[in-house]
Amino acid sequence: MAASSSSPAGSPTPAIEKSNAQPSLFRRHSSFSATELRKLKARHEEFIRSLTARISGHLRLEIGLKISQLETVPFGKWMSELSNPTHLTLLKLEPFKGVCLLDFPPQLALSIVDRELGGAGECSEADRALTEIESRILSRIVDLVIGEWCASWSDIQELRPVLNGHESNGTFVKCHAADAMMFVVGIETQMGELTKQILFAVPCSALEPLIKKLNTEAEVEKKPFSKATGTALKWNPAFDDVAIKVTAEIPSLKITTKEVAKLKAGDVISLEPEVFQHLRLSLAQMPKFVASAGRSGPHWAAKITKLIES
Repeated sequence: MAASSSSPAGSPTPAIEKSNAQPSLFRRHSSFSATELRKLKARHEEFIRSLTARISGHLRLEIGLKISQLETVPFGKWMSELSNPTHLTLLKLEPFKGVCLLDFPPQLALSIVDRELGGAGECSEADRALTEIESRILSRIVDLVIGEWCASWSDIQELRPVLNGHESNGTFVKCHAADAMMFVVGIETQMGELTKQILFAVPCSALEPLIKKLNTEAEVEKKPFSKATGTALKWNPAFDDVAIKVTAEIPSLKITTKEVAKLKAGDVISLEPEVFQHLRLSLAQMPKFVASAGRSGPHWAAKITKLIES
């Protein structure tokens, strides 16, 4: 008679002497293809370059930014990894649905607040939640980061950020299901001797329409252009090595003669951050383009945004 595999009630279940089961590690599922992730990386690198110039100009302090993270993560897992306390801004990007989240580490946030209030931009305090007044002051930088991110997509979609408030503890944030996929951008921020990471999380469902438009544009670019009627203009190779002086100028600054008379060595003239988005780029002293200031590696750079009509 074959032995039964069941055990009498109340008796311990026989232990399995040997098991061939092995633990498995599953790669984190990505909602986007490798090609789409490359396009997202390229677009966010442009966003970081532009944001670096904007924040540095706003704070009148050299700020270093670079991408430290670019991946899709389940909402529940991402929230569980956030520090507590933190400074978490909740917002929507109209016309898309879904809540986005922008996370500032408290020490970095307090250093920014210190700089906004005229300090050196340093904070030696241990991590603590920001007060309402400190949150209001930090909101200028929050608006700048979100505005610049939306501007980086303005060529294919106009986005309108709508802030929904902020939290200091991610445990109270229940805006998504735990398994909802989020596209997370990590921005390593260096401010003086302090280095911290800002995190921006966007629902993958909100990014999908933008990715679709990027893919559509790529397909259009691949299609061959029909031959135009008439004689096409051709470049003359004789001009290949002609050197042309290129200059970038900020818009003119107006101050009174009384203010000029009081200027002395070491004085600082305040400039609005917006002026760095309207540089005039001239070729051989002839204005040709509108450009925005940014960084290319260790060097300052100017990105052409508009042609100046003759």
